Amino acid sequence: MSLKAKRKVVSSIPPMDGGTYMAVCVAVIDLGQQYKQFEKQKQGKYAEECMFIFEIPDERVEVDGEDKPRWLSSRRFTVSLHERAALFQMLTAWRGKALTDAELDPAGEGFDLMQMAGVPAMLSVTVTEKDDGGRYNRIEAVTGFPKGIPAPQPESEILVFDADDPDMEVLGKLPEWVQDIIRKSTQFADNAPEEKVEIPPEETEGECPI
Repeated sequence: MSLKAKRKVVSSIPPMDGGTYMAVCVAVIDLGQQYKQFEKQKQGKYAEECMFIFEIPDERVEVDGEDKPRWLSSRRFTVSLHERAALFQMLTAWRGKALTDAELDPAGEGFDLMQMAGVPAMLSVTVTEKDDGGRYNRIEAVTGFPKGIPAPQPESEILVFDADDPDMEVLGKLPEWVQDIIRKSTQFADNAPEEKVEIPPEETEGECPI
């Protein structure tokens, strides 16, 4: 048998211009317990993280010869509803209203992030340059959709992934770099999937072609 290693072909999709775009959330992803270590910390800690993927129907890309809407991913959020937490601030701006006392009660059931799947949003997008000179889009802000304007309808399948109760079919539909993050979680380290997962082409964080 011949064993040959080859470099993977990485999709190179030019970034959109910076600006405001109409979008809809097509994926809410529980990344599981991830190890985090900040500067000046001698030892890191594990924290629950999540991510959102948005579809921008008016921006098109060609993937494997097919015309499809562009996907953009949010940053990775620590799952916290503390008033200074980035996730709390993003959800408040996106929903256009404060969370209820019951949702914020530490002893209560909390806010179900999965209900944001399929919800429209306005994205403030910038163009960022990487260390290697490449350029990519980054979502700077997510806000609610204005009243009186028809909300975009998703073309893609709506995906929700729970690291504590993983659906392997859903996992296989996520971009490969997102799957790689999930596999580093404590949930997958303790309970690695036995079945083979079909891996889509390698993608760059921030750009999420289907």
